Amino acid sequence: MVIRVAMVGANPDYGWGSGVHRRVIQQLPDFTLQGVCTTREDSARRAAEQFGAPLWFTDHRALAAHADIDLVAICVKAPHHHAIAHAALSAGKHVYCEWPLATSVAQAEELATLAERQGVKAMIGLHLHGSPALRQAARLMEEGYVGRLYGVSVHARMFGPIMRAMATRAGGTTLLSIYGGHLIDAIDHVGGGIAECGMRSAIHLPAVDETGAAVERDAFDHLQVHGTLRGGALFNLDLAGVSLSGMGCTWRIEGSEGALQLSTRDATLPAIESLVLHGARHGGPFEPIAIAPEFDCAVIPAEPDRYSAYPGSFASREALSSIGNLYAELGMAIRADTPVTPDFHRAVAIQRMLARLDAPSPLVTGVAA
Repeated sequence: MVIRVAMVGANPDYGWGSGVHRRVIQQLPDFTLQGVCTTREDSARRAAEQFGAPLWFTDHRALAAHADIDLVAICVKAPHHHAIAHAALSAGKHVYCEWPLATSVAQAEELATLAERQGVKAMIGLHLHGSPALRQAARLMEEGYVGRLYGVSVHARMFGPIMRAMATRAGGTTLLSIYGGHLIDAIDHVGGGIAECGMRSAIHLPAVDETGAAVERDAFDHLQVHGTLRGGALFNLDLAGVSLSGMGCTWRIEGSEGALQLSTRDATLPAIESLVLHGARHGGPFEPIAIAPEFDCAVIPAEPDRYSAYPGSFASREALSSIGNLYAELGMAIRADTPVTPDFHRAVAIQRMLARLDAPSPLVTGVAA
């Protein structure tokens, strides 16, 4: 069974959809890019021709209703996710939606309920679930490499908050809602579950955007999330977008027997997915740890190590491999009619946690899947 995918957000020139999802879909043998959708006829036609898709649309509702579409991939800005996902689910289509699922918990809950009622597979693009390096780290933790887990610490510096698109809450794309969601989800997933946590936050950047134009900033650009994991270990996430120096991510996972460190592979690819793994046991030095072949999405070529996505910004091969792993698992779930993860219920759980962190209360309870 070849799964016919229609991608909403298929800009022919740039974007996460055309730069990453389109490439992944075209590499996976059990998927085909059947349709593309943008808001303008000229770009939709050009995307269809450029990407080899037989169908093109300017209306996501027409796309959702088409009989030759099995799966709708949603790769547009967050405020549009709900409407597109609702139309696709209502039409009985499977869905892969980029994170976040919606701009409110209520909208996310509605979509999770609708997906369940329709009996379709609905995957949320929390793509660190598919990260080869994090999957390798999780296996080592299960095998006792670090022993009893003591702590998980993540330090992340991202470019986004400097830009107007992430400066205000109104657009639904903030440091907390985007990168915060991805990283808190990953900490919860790898660390065995968050029991409780709190957040401190600040706005440091001046009231101008990347062009120097005035902007009324109301979205935090520096977050410190800290708490306790279910097994008793502590965790913290220091996430900011206030500097162009030292961007990227570093994880340190420590326990009674050893430690694991994940760090940004290349300073020119300062994304959350582009990670290399090192480990140390019993006081010894950190040494490189290879990623087991089964954790990599083998259909993504070893080279190049980066792909064009946005002007002046690349997507790493690790990003394609992470998302490729999730698509492959979604495909297996569709064919075998088995549960898929991370699903829309997982999206609801993470969005609930983010909403509680953003509230005045100093302490919140953990993710309830």
